[in-house]
Amino acid sequence: MTDLPISVARESTTAGWLALQGEPDPVAEAIDTFVTGAAGRLPARVYRPLGVTGQPPLLVYFHGGGWVVGSIEVVDRPLRRLANATGAVIASVGYRLAPETAFPGPVEDCYTALTDLQARAGKWGANPERLVVAGDSAGGNLAAAVCLMSRDRDGPPIASQILIYPVTAPAEGSSFASYEENAEGYLLTRDSMRLYWDHYLADARQATNPYAAPLHAGSLARLPPALVITAEYDPLRDEGEAYAHRLRAAGVEVNAVRYDGLIHGFFWMPGLLDAFQHAVDDIARELDRRFGFRLLSLPNGPS
Repeated sequence: MTDLPISVARESTTAGWLALQGEPDPVAEAIDTFVTGAAGRLPARVYRPLGVTGQPPLLVYFHGGGWVVGSIEVVDRPLRRLANATGAVIASVGYRLAPETAFPGPVEDCYTALTDLQARAGKWGANPERLVVAGDSAGGNLAAAVCLMSRDRDGPPIASQILIYPVTAPAEGSSFASYEENAEGYLLTRDSMRLYWDHYLADARQATNPYAAPLHAGSLARLPPALVITAEYDPLRDEGEAYAHRLRAAGVEVNAVRYDGLIHGFFWMPGLLDAFQHAVDDIARELDRRFGFRLLSLPNGPS
């Protein structure tokens, strides 16, 4: 990543990750649409799962990619599988990317999109009161920040947050052991994270803003229950687990799971690693605990 022009990095990210994902699972419906962002319309894709009756949760998903790369296309196949496993309607948001749109633009996009999607949940048969935010890596950062924003702004009541190896603290000056132990050799590197942060922040002083780095929030009280997933061989492992610890200390119900032997990015590898399905199962169990909602049957004739 540190040696590639951004346009090349974006193209190679899409092609490279899709090669690790296998064939797309059928869903009842995958709808390309637009949602309202902070500065205009954003692309989004809504997945209606197979075999669901009643009013399922609405899970709003923010893709990873260091705020610089990634897209709704890269997470299409993982989210198809996740929708069918959880029974949730999933809305994947294509927020604006850095460096063209620096902080706070992407997180404001995500918050605005969340409010728009909740208001339209009934259009896709989802229950707006069963609202979940989720994301991987930089998307996990955005999901955590959106929860803070919604609390601080009296926004949509979020029932659950799913944070998959989230970014919660700046790379520069990090004191976390995992940044040293896993600095190189495990796909995501320390230097790549420094580059991502440099692209994301318009000003280095923003690194302490809790909407950029949720671990810097003064208080994590009154936030939604959380599932925090980390990977053993990931520079971000310790900051994700530190965030889970702080949430728990603030009185938030937290389920923290470390995937031993895994590297950052495994949620984008459904065609390669069994751990992807284990993560999907963990998320499905988490939503079942929160809502008592589970998949009932799988009818024939998906589209």
